[in-house]
Amino acid sequence: MLASLNVRYVIAGHSELRAQCGETDEVVRDKVSAIYRHAMRPILCVGETTAERNSGVAERKVRRQVASALGDRPAELVAAAVIAYEPLWAIGAGVTATPDDAAQMCTAIRNELGNLAGVDAAAMVRIQYGGSVTAESSGALLGAENVDGFLVGGASLDAEQFSTIVTG
Repeated sequence: MLASLNVRYVIAGHSELRAQCGETDEVVRDKVSAIYRHAMRPILCVGETTAERNSGVAERKVRRQVASALGDRPAELVAAAVIAYEPLWAIGAGVTATPDDAAQMCTAIRNELGNLAGVDAAAMVRIQYGGSVTAESSGALLGAENVDGFLVGGASLDAEQFSTIVTG
């Protein structure tokens, strides 16, 4: 149905579905497969909880989510993906990752993509930050290494704030 409406991008693995509906990495992988099968591009959401961040397993968790959804796929399909890094510890808490925090995780994501599909494919993937981005935080975050844009949540409900994020 979405493909018949000329939808080009579909979100898979959003933090709310993972948390509230128990969506597993396996379900997300199946959704990504369906997205590709219908000639659309996935926006794959990945992220870690506060407990995972505090226990030092955040990067491993996020790399595993990327590998589960995109592993064993041709490089051209990986290159067509968009990854949205959603630090669950920031979402809804009014907390935003520092530019260094965002850069560290987005770089880890890009490195994992390189391991899966090669550096050329990894370089083509757009990596977005999606953890309570605001008009105030967007400029510094966009300057962070490997942050190519944003998956805007609550701030998109405020037209003025959203406009500031979009226009810089």
